[in-house]
Amino acid sequence: MQPSSCSCASGRMQARIPTCTNGSSLCRRPTHFCLARTPLSNTRCSSSALASAQAIEDPWIETFSAATAPSSSGLPQLNDVCREAMATLRMPTLRNEEYRFTELAPLTQASVFLPEGPSDAQVAEVVDGRVLDQETVRVVVVDGVVRSVAGVIPEGAYVGGVEGAPKDILQFSLGSQSKSRGGPFATLNGAAARDCTVIYVPENCTFMAPIHVINVSSSSGSIEGNLAFSAPRLLAFLEAGSSAAIVEEFVSMARSNGSHASFSVAEIELDDTASLTHKFVELDGNNAINIKSTLVSQGKESTYSLTEVRLGGQLTRHDVGIVQLGERTNTEMKHFLLAGEGQTHDLHTKLKLDHPEGTANQVHKCIAVSDSSKGVFDGNVKVNRLAQRTDAGQLSRNLLLAPRATVNVKPNLQIVADDVKCTHGCAVSDLEADQLFYLQTRGIDPASARKMLVYSFGGEVMQKLNDKRLIERATDQATTTLDAVFSRQ
Repeated sequence: MQPSSCSCASGRMQARIPTCTNGSSLCRRPTHFCLARTPLSNTRCSSSALASAQAIEDPWIETFSAATAPSSSGLPQLNDVCREAMATLRMPTLRNEEYRFTELAPLTQASVFLPEGPSDAQVAEVVDGRVLDQETVRVVVVDGVVRSVAGVIPEGAYVGGVEGAPKDILQFSLGSQSKSRGGPFATLNGAAARDCTVIYVPENCTFMAPIHVINVSSSSGSIEGNLAFSAPRLLAFLEAGSSAAIVEEFVSMARSNGSHASFSVAEIELDDTASLTHKFVELDGNNAINIKSTLVSQGKESTYSLTEVRLGGQLTRHDVGIVQLGERTNTEMKHFLLAGEGQTHDLHTKLKLDHPEGTANQVHKCIAVSDSSKGVFDGNVKVNRLAQRTDAGQLSRNLLLAPRATVNVKPNLQIVADDVKCTHGCAVSDLEADQLFYLQTRGIDPASARKMLVYSFGGEVMQKLNDKRLIERATDQATTTLDAVFSRQ
């Protein structure tokens, strides 16, 4: 593997994190990230405090708490704080606005347990073929615990588990965003998390190789009503002028009949002028439940680019929350969701712009292939009063391939500033007749023309993965789903 280039020097992290005061609490964080939040280490609950805490009100969460208490964890402060918060937490239902189109019965009607970790040989069978085109820094996470790290890491940077990670980053960044902006599943993740993939990139450092994080979930086999549970967590901190690419790939140990649930959290903090390319590819088995939260804070002139492809699982949901904390900040999001038979894919995004001359672009595409397929999109872009000269665009396109296939779409562009350039669009339909007619006039039969248009619908987003082997894996799974649909027509 070729060494990554880096112009930074180790030890600079301490020098560049200033000290600021908010009320009575001291917060040693970069100034644009200081949001009057107390570090988790200052809010850690003692054992006696936890013992006297109010009883958990929600029955499912009470069962979850008992089943997922980590016997050994590198995140005791996070576990304690989140377990205390579970006392009054309630599982969302269809009565909650943000979950009114998302049926959580596959989760709430099941029991979860912490699986015994598979052997290295079993893990190797799953991950050995999952490589990228270029050489990478490769992190294998099994049931939420970092199993191995391989590759060349620049001097002064860090990629790995909690043990050995920079203490300042853990103390003041781990859990800070999920505590203030995370939802119920982020809290449940924090209560059960045993480890965290930590990525620290020092000032003016460039990772030449992408960081490939493979999240492997064990399966509970054919035991009906039981779900093997994992709580993967990722913390990425990029200092000023640094850049990196992160690829998160989620896979199952047993694709055919395995059942598991994964509540994952990614917290990303970008300092001024930092740049991160983030890929999220979900290729779990058909019986999996994958609920993910991605929280991003961007400093001025920073760039964050998210490409998401979700194909597997029985029930998946992704909550994305992004805050632009400086001027001339760039945010790009592209999503492709393919809901096969019996699948539900839910996407909720929130992007807030508070500073001038920022840019934001979001493209959402979803295919619902059968009467039991369901897609959900709730996208909120808020351009506040001070975000003058903002250039923001949001587009949602949805393809229904069956009479009762369902896509619930709620794009939302809120503009308070008066000097902006913003566009907004949404479409939900079957294939357009003129497109089919055009291909038929070129000698293509109607069935082949329909296939061609459907298979290419998600190509705009899939190609943004920018890696031939990763695109091939995603395309193979998408093709399997679509082939099953066309074989019945």
